[in-house]
Amino acid sequence: GLWGLVNNAGVSTFGEVEFASLDNYKKVAEINLWGTVRVTKALLPLIRRAKGRVVNTTSMLGRMVSPSRSCYCISKFGVAAFSDCLRQEMYRWGVRVILIEPSNFVAA
Repeated sequence: GLWGLVNNAGVSTFGEVEFASLDNYKKVAEINLWGTVRVTKALLPLIRRAKGRVVNTTSMLGRMVSPSRSCYCISKFGVAAFSDCLRQEMYRWGVRVILIEPSNFVAA
């Protein structure tokens, strides 16, 4: 079986809504949101059998917005919502769903 899954996908683009292309929105969502959903769905039967856990990493920008980051924010809001739904659905199976929402950091 498989006891744990960590989803940590994260790509971003910058640009104001008016100037960000639809392709940018799609590319960011394809990796950040749909990648997380696909991998989780593929491995969830093994996780459920082991009563394991799913850890999804998003961002503080998955709960609040920032100008010029709409592509990224939308994708991370989606992962946060997906995680909240999954947490409620998996509770009865003894599977924990954890959401990590780091903030900005500066490497020294």
